[in-house]
Amino acid sequence: MGTDKNMGRPQTRILLTTATGPYGVSDGYAEAVGMQMELFNNQITREQGVHSPRASFWTFPLYFLAENISVPSTVLDFPTWRDFTRELGKGYSHVGISFIQTNVMKVKRMADYIRTRHPEMKIILGGYGAALPDLEKLVPHDEVCHGEGISWLRQYFGEDPSMPVRHPTMHGVVRKHVYGMQTVSDDSSVLFPGLGCSNGCFFCATSAKFGGKYIPILPTGESVFKTCLRAEERLGVREFAVIDENFLKTPDRARDLLRLMEENGRNYHFWIFASAEAVTAVGVDFLVRLGVCALWMGLETSKEMFGKLGGIDVRSLISELQAKGISVISSSILFMEHHDPRSLDEDIDWAIGMGTDLHQFMQLTPLPGTPLYKRYLEEGKLIPGFPYQRLSGQIALSFLHNNFTTDDAGEITRMAFRRKYEADGPGIVNMARTALAGYERALADSVERDRIGLGWNWSTMRYDRAGRSEPDTFMQGRIRFLRQRAREFRPILPASLLFSPNAAARARSAALMRRYRTVFGKPSFQDVAGYIVLIATGALEWLRHLAARILGRDELVRQPRCRRIEYPAGPKGMQ
Repeated sequence: MGTDKNMGRPQTRILLTTATGPYGVSDGYAEAVGMQMELFNNQITREQGVHSPRASFWTFPLYFLAENISVPSTVLDFPTWRDFTRELGKGYSHVGISFIQTNVMKVKRMADYIRTRHPEMKIILGGYGAALPDLEKLVPHDEVCHGEGISWLRQYFGEDPSMPVRHPTMHGVVRKHVYGMQTVSDDSSVLFPGLGCSNGCFFCATSAKFGGKYIPILPTGESVFKTCLRAEERLGVREFAVIDENFLKTPDRARDLLRLMEENGRNYHFWIFASAEAVTAVGVDFLVRLGVCALWMGLETSKEMFGKLGGIDVRSLISELQAKGISVISSSILFMEHHDPRSLDEDIDWAIGMGTDLHQFMQLTPLPGTPLYKRYLEEGKLIPGFPYQRLSGQIALSFLHNNFTTDDAGEITRMAFRRKYEADGPGIVNMARTALAGYERALADSVERDRIGLGWNWSTMRYDRAGRSEPDTFMQGRIRFLRQRAREFRPILPASLLFSPNAAARARSAALMRRYRTVFGKPSFQDVAGYIVLIATGALEWLRHLAARILGRDELVRQPRCRRIEYPAGPKGMQ
């Protein structure tokens, strides 16, 4: 380890790392089911096999921390055990490990190793795993970072915690596969407008972690726009995953962002999280104009328990979003307190009946730190000794339910995904259908608005006659993007047809292929080449899935690659 010449003590230098791999593998430290480092295949397109888009995402908080402290740091993202142990040998004064509850035994192994081989290193624990009530007994450590990490770490190192937060400029995806073919994974970036959520849902670990508050990082439309512009200039991207529990909860920020995009002639595209009430407040036309191409909406349950769905015709709202080209990812909660076998079955049918492009089923899980956990602890409903490794919301219930056993939950959850898949077919085909519908609708609506003299009115945030002043060149750019997005899906269609799960899905893929031909004409040479490649790689992927099932595995697992980035002392950016 180096020495600080001015102070005569070991130089302060921190390693920021995730829990070690492998991921999605039952190895004594973690479970397999529900623990892949892939959002889609893990808990959205589960059971869709070869049709499931495969993508891993970088551990974004580590980069935020490294960008916003002045001490030299290294980020080690998705390390193997060998990567981790070799890195420690390079000399650090501190090791910060960010983890979720399910990976706590991996972190224990890491911390035990540090204590044995590098006892001079201080261990700092953070992430959602910091909420575990018996963390002191489980994992050796020196400090635990609760809540928002940047100000905590700055204060820990004697820096000013109130300094402005620097937003990292980085790609979001480790790698992507579609029908077994690796695609371009560096065509998008990420935005973190804020942390936490003020809705305060009783089961939500994010709301609990940040004290039921929303902590803005990019508080204004201008700050969001400048971050997008910087990413476009440095990375050449225009598409962004917006990691914010409810981006539209601050509507003025979204409106200012759109205004700046129009004034500067920038068409950016966003994947966002938003509640039904927030979407209704701004309107679907506003989202289309803003460039939202996918939206995650929490449905939770058909029982009226959450104000965010109150008085809203959610099914009609979802239909309008899809008709105008916005793919909808919905989510619902299984095994809530009111569920019995009949009502649970009805809720699954209700969620599937919404007809969203994609849907996530998660088990009600009293995660440590949440109001639900505290109440169940007081009521004696928590199962004693339930392994933290199984808290994925996909395997088993960690509490005593009046109508279901813990062992029932895993199979019921798996079958819920299967029912969605068999009812609506592959999610990627649904997204293609939405993309094509959005392009057709935007084109038709533009022609109709020109015919009757409507324009975008910034006062009403709607199209009306008062807003008509000049040709809507900004919307023409948006239509070009919708056309491009729809065309990008075309090569998947023959593969989706070939590997369809049933006759209904096959018929929908065939019908969509005919619609594409009507709208775009005969497939180009490039399209046909794409057909051939995806059928070939899809066949290999299908065989890989078959082999995994023969070997008794729940899923075909892909491991994300490790990334190491050094950050020098002082103000810094991505190297």
